[in-house]
Amino acid sequence: MNNRYLACQDCKIYIDVGYRWAYWELEEPGIVARGDVVNVEAVLAANSYWSPPRDEGSRWLYEKVFPPLRCFLQDHKSHQIVFGEQDDFAPLEDEFFDWMQLGFALMPTPRYLVEVLGLKSWDQVRVYMKERKLPAAWWEMTWCGDPSPHETGRQKFEDLLKEKYGGDR
Repeated sequence: MNNRYLACQDCKIYIDVGYRWAYWELEEPGIVARGDVVNVEAVLAANSYWSPPRDEGSRWLYEKVFPPLRCFLQDHKSHQIVFGEQDDFAPLEDEFFDWMQLGFALMPTPRYLVEVLGLKSWDQVRVYMKERKLPAAWWEMTWCGDPSPHETGRQKFEDLLKEKYGGDR
């Protein structure tokens, strides 16, 4: 079973909804379906999803998943949001680099590095990725593809810097 996300197709932003908890409390009862547009009000009304037993096993949901998810739903409620795995909303590898993840279990894309962290050089990206316990998969993949995911990510990062700052960094 892979991670589950809500993804705003208008803004190309996605957020983790709690892995197996989301599967059992949202997907299995039919509140959401992989690849389908989400009824935000139905998700917000899914009391069993938002109310896991309060114990050490659910602490991560209450502290790390639900707060940013509620903000995401509020900010994007009028947009087209889909539920699923990454392949359900960004099926092509190159298209993935147009997306940005927020919230829990963050795997930063070039957009996140520029738009949220404000990094302005590839050297800053190197330092950031080196300090992470688990770098993004695209960062680690330097040996496959032509160009590799690493090089594609670097090009996207450079393109985003040009869009944001022009030639002035």
